[in-house]
Amino acid sequence: MSNRYVLLTAAKNEEEFIGEVIELVVRQTILPLAWFIIDDGSTDRTAEIVSSFAAKHPFIHLYSAGSDGGRSFGSQYKAIRAAYDMARPLEFEFVAIQDADLSPESREYYEVVLQEFRQHPRLGIAGGFVCERRRGVWEPRPDNAIDSVTGNAVFRRTCFDEVGGFTPLAYGGSDTLIQLDARMAGWEVRTLPHLHMLHYRPTSSAGGIWRGRFREGLEDASMGSHPIFEFFRCSRRIAKRPFLLGSVVRFAGYVWWNLTKRSALLPPEKVAFLRKLQVEKMHRWMLPRTQKG
Repeated sequence: MSNRYVLLTAAKNEEEFIGEVIELVVRQTILPLAWFIIDDGSTDRTAEIVSSFAAKHPFIHLYSAGSDGGRSFGSQYKAIRAAYDMARPLEFEFVAIQDADLSPESREYYEVVLQEFRQHPRLGIAGGFVCERRRGVWEPRPDNAIDSVTGNAVFRRTCFDEVGGFTPLAYGGSDTLIQLDARMAGWEVRTLPHLHMLHYRPTSSAGGIWRGRFREGLEDASMGSHPIFEFFRCSRRIAKRPFLLGSVVRFAGYVWWNLTKRSALLPPEKVAFLRKLQVEKMHRWMLPRTQKG
C-alpha cells in the first residue's frame, strides 16, 4: 500500500488563518501528491495568500469556484466535489479533506493516519480530534467523539468512491451523511484521539455564535436525529461554551424544525440506521464507567 493521498480544501474569506494552515501542511513528513484549494468566492486576500504558497510549492493548486454568495455548507461541499473531480486522473489511494481553518498539530499527522489504514483493511474513514483555543491553551473540543470524524477526514479512495463522495446539504451535515453511508456499506469509521487538528475558528461561530447553535439544531433535525438522543446530547453539552444557553439554542433549532412539520432530508432507511446508531450510543452513555472499558 502506498502513501499517495490528495488533499482537498474549500476556502472562503480565510485570510486570517490560511497562511498558517498551509505552513503546517507543507511541513508534514508525508506531503500530499496534490493539494487542491478551491477559493469559494472570497472577497479578502485568501486567493492571494494561497497563490504565494503555490508559487513555492508545486503540489498546491488554487482554483476559483466563482461563488458570490455567503458562507454555505452546501457551497463548501460543492467546492470539495469540484476539487475531487480535478484529482480523479491522478493515481492515489487516499483522499484527505481539511477545512481551511484547521491545521495538523504534529508533523507526522498524515503519516500516522496512513499507518492506521495499513493496519486496518476495512477502515474507510479516519482522523484526529479537533482542538480549540480556550484561555490561550489548545484543548480537545468537548463534542469530539471516538466514532465520528469532523473537519479533517481522511478516506480510503475505494470507500470515498463507493459512497459517491459528499452530498451538499443546505443545513450542513454532509460529513455526518458520508460517514453514515460508509458504515451502511460496511466500512469502519475511527477517530484517533492522540492526533490533533488545531481549529482556529470556534465551532459554528461563522455568522454569529447563536445563529451557529440554532443551525446545529436545524442540521440535527434535517438528518432525522432521534428526539431522545437530541435531548440527551444537548443536556450532556451544558458544560460546553457558551454553557447552558448554547445547548438550549441548539435544542430550540431542533424543536423549531419539527414544530414547522418539516420532514428529514434523508431517505427513511438512512434515518432508521442513524437512529439505530444513536440508540446504541445512548446505551453506552448510560453504562457505568467500569463497564465502558
